[in-house]
Amino acid sequence: MKEKPSIDESLKKRVRQLMGCVILISQSVNRLETLLECGVSVTVCPQDTPEDSTGLTDPEEIVRHIAYEKMKSYLRSPSYRPQELAIALDTMVSFEGKMLGKPHDAQEARMMLSSFSGKRQLVVTGFVLHVPSHGLITSSDRSSVLFSRLSDEEIENYINSGEWKGAAGGYRIQKTGWKLIDSISGSWSNVIGLPLEAVVRHLETYT
Repeated sequence: MKEKPSIDESLKKRVRQLMGCVILISQSVNRLETLLECGVSVTVCPQDTPEDSTGLTDPEEIVRHIAYEKMKSYLRSPSYRPQELAIALDTMVSFEGKMLGKPHDAQEARMMLSSFSGKRQLVVTGFVLHVPSHGLITSSDRSSVLFSRLSDEEIENYINSGEWKGAAGGYRIQKTGWKLIDSISGSWSNVIGLPLEAVVRHLETYT
C-alpha cells in the first residue's frame, strides 16, 4: 500500500451520531482507539469468556458465536446497563483453511507473517449489538487482505517492533502493519477489528 488508509470523515460522523455512548465489551486497545477517533464516548467492559467454537467450521459463524458468548456474559454481569448501547466483537484471520488468532510468542508471529508473504487472507469479525428497547443484533463482516512479498529483514523488523503482540494474525494494520499489505478488498476498519460500516448499517435500521 502506498499510504496508510484512514476512516472517512463522513463515516466517523455517522458512527458518532448513531453510537454516541457505547459499552465496549472488549479489552482491545485498537477498538477503543477507533471509537474514540470517531468521537464516541466509550465505557470498556471486557468479559473473561473462553473462545470455544467446537463443532463450527465457517469463519464468520465462529466469530459470531464467540462475540455472542461475550455479550451473554456481559448481560449476566453486574456491569450490565440495560438502557445503554453495547457491542461485543471477535476477530480472526482465515488463511489456507485455518483460523488464526493471536500469536503466543514472537516465533509464532514470525511464522505467520512468513506464511502470509505474497498471499491473500480473509479477516473476519463477528459482532453483537445490544440495542436498548430492541434487543440483540448479531452479524459479521469480512475483508480480503493481500500481503506484499516480504523479505526476511522486513519480517524481522516488524517482529522487533512488538506490534504483533495481542493482534490477530500477528500484525496491527492501523499501526505500521499496513506497510506489509499490498491491497485490501472490503472494510479497512474491519481489519482493525471493528467493522464500522456494517455496524452503522444495522444501527440505522433503528433510527
